Amino acid sequence: MSATRLRGPDLLRAVAEGTAGAVGEEFLRSLVRSVAEAFGSKLVFVGEAHDAHVTVVAGYFDGEFIGPFGYDTEGQPCALITEYPVVAIPEALTAAFPEDVAAADLGLESYLAVCLRASDGRHLGHLAVLDSRRMEAEDDDLAALRIFAARAAAELERRAQAAELEASRARVVAAADAERRRVGRDLHDGAQQRLLAVSNLLRVARKQVDGPGRELLDTAAEELQLAHAELRELARGLHPVALAERGLPEALASLTAAATVPVELEVSDEELREPVATAAYFLVAECLANAVRHASARGMAVRVQRSAEALEIEVADDGIGGADLTAGTGLRGLADRLDVLGGRLSLDSPPGAGTRVRATIPL
Repeated sequence: MSATRLRGPDLLRAVAEGTAGAVGEEFLRSLVRSVAEAFGSKLVFVGEAHDAHVTVVAGYFDGEFIGPFGYDTEGQPCALITEYPVVAIPEALTAAFPEDVAAADLGLESYLAVCLRASDGRHLGHLAVLDSRRMEAEDDDLAALRIFAARAAAELERRAQAAELEASRARVVAAADAERRRVGRDLHDGAQQRLLAVSNLLRVARKQVDGPGRELLDTAAEELQLAHAELRELARGLHPVALAERGLPEALASLTAAATVPVELEVSDEELREPVATAAYFLVAECLANAVRHASARGMAVRVQRSAEALEIEVADDGIGGADLTAGTGLRGLADRLDVLGGRLSLDSPPGAGTRVRATIPL
């Protein structure tokens, strides 16, 4: 904590220099530290409002960063901030707010807060300065704080918009997966069962017919078998039943067993959330398809391992290499799916030296 209390233009200059060039989360951290040092105060934080609850997204207490953490606003001085642009309690904070146990425990006796509002006027939170000694705020001090409070409000608004965009993308992926599951099950339980029934009828008819008619039925049976196989692959591509019923290890074992090249498979058997398991399955499926169709691979290795914090996926082939993450829609779409989950995808594919795809999905 600085022993010098800056005022007016000096306060504005110090905080401006302390936050210069900082953006996003780093701006909030730079702001609370710079304000604490300029005010010579014990605690400064940016609180994000959620009805009767506040989340401290960035804080600086006694020379160290703190947060994030939350608290309820009932009985706290910040409960007034929704009604006033500035709340100033120069001294006797705990006498005025005896329910503020945290302030009493930390020895805080003065309070100054500036309301943070969105561009449409919504209350977003507040920038608070607290100290263990009397704290006066002059008009120039408040003017400087309001400037940086406006920037903090803009950052909170950006964070909220980014979170809503991420949630919206997640809903789109979830809705698409639900539709894929529905169509895949309809194909599995409906069309495929009808084809099996027709196949059985053809088998009976072939036993009862001789001559040219028998050859025609043989041809029809072969075409029906091909159509059934194609439909089965389509249903599996939409949403594999094995994934939902038996989990990722069994689903990948079934997928790789049907591959036209040898595949060395290593999969950990820990239970995974459905979005994570689904992303892993489709990533392996896409890599297998690309290796066979485009890379002329003769062999592959698939490794799916869970660590304490993430699912690590690696798919390697011995094909011709030269793959490009931006060239097609398959891997690019999977990269978008992983991004929604907070994951990342990388590709190593030098010409003539095979392709290695790595993905990490946070758990």
